[in-house]
Amino acid sequence: MNDDDLMGRFHKTLRIAVRNDAMLMVMDTLVKIAELMVSKQDKERAVEILVFVAQYPLRPETRLRAEAMYNNLEAEVCPRVIVDAHTLANELTLDDLLAAILGAES
Repeated sequence: MNDDDLMGRFHKTLRIAVRNDAMLMVMDTLVKIAELMVSKQDKERAVEILVFVAQYPLRPETRLRAEAMYNNLEAEVCPRVIVDAHTLANELTLDDLLAAILGAES
């Protein structure tokens, strides 16, 4: 399965999770999307997602994955990316983030 197919599946999962108010599934899927962003070398976007989801309840295993990924990225990206991600996370709502990820599909 290529990255586009995988992202399509994640988008579908996000829409279903939101519709069913399944917040843990939403957060799990956002972390998976961040992992895909890292594999596509879109590390800034991954940091933005990870900083945002860290503010929400997560399954313990999802939190561990998210924290480990964030720590790795923190060492790789410009410090400004980290600051900007925290600022953005404080300004956005979950709906804003989902709209940005899902785009016109939602």
